Amino acid sequence: MSESTSIAVTLERAFAVAPESVWVALSDPVTTRECLPRCTALAPVADRELPSGSIARLLATDPETRDARTVSAGERYDAVIGAGVRGADVEIDVDVTVTERDYPDMVVEGAIGDDIDAAMEATLALDEREEGCLATWRAEAAVGGRLAADDRRAVESTITRVAADYFDGLDDRLAALGGPESERAVKDPEWR
Repeated sequence: MSESTSIAVTLERAFAVAPESVWVALSDPVTTRECLPRCTALAPVADRELPSGSIARLLATDPETRDARTVSAGERYDAVIGAGVRGADVEIDVDVTVTERDYPDMVVEGAIGDDIDAAMEATLALDEREEGCLATWRAEAAVGGRLAADDRRAVESTITRVAADYFDGLDDRLAALGGPESERAVKDPEWR
């Protein structure tokens, strides 16, 4: 990586559901793909099919089935995420490795190539609270290429916005777990 800019972002989000449910949702690549804004692809590098289905259905299933769908330490994923930095839209190809997944902590490392050159590490920790839990997400990255020329604050702002939008989508899904869609998802395996 030639000239690079170091960035660091911390985001906290309170969830009004049990931390175990939040952990499963955060560990589920299908839910991540569906909640991450402008994510057009997210798939394991290894030959593994990701089943479809709602987070409600996943939470209602047995632990073995749940573990088969959620990420594991050492697993690699390819993702394509769209973002806007200073009015310019970029499509980012990301190679992500889950380096640690031990409840309530997860660490993910990623590399971005092509004309955006970046390496990052993100940590996620859940802390149980009286009425749910607090998720703390921290990301540190060295960014080069096209984005290195941009103001560091613009890049950090974009990363914060994407992460906040992801947590908003996840919070909406988790908040609806007790509603009629949740019951339908558990009873009807074809419903997403």
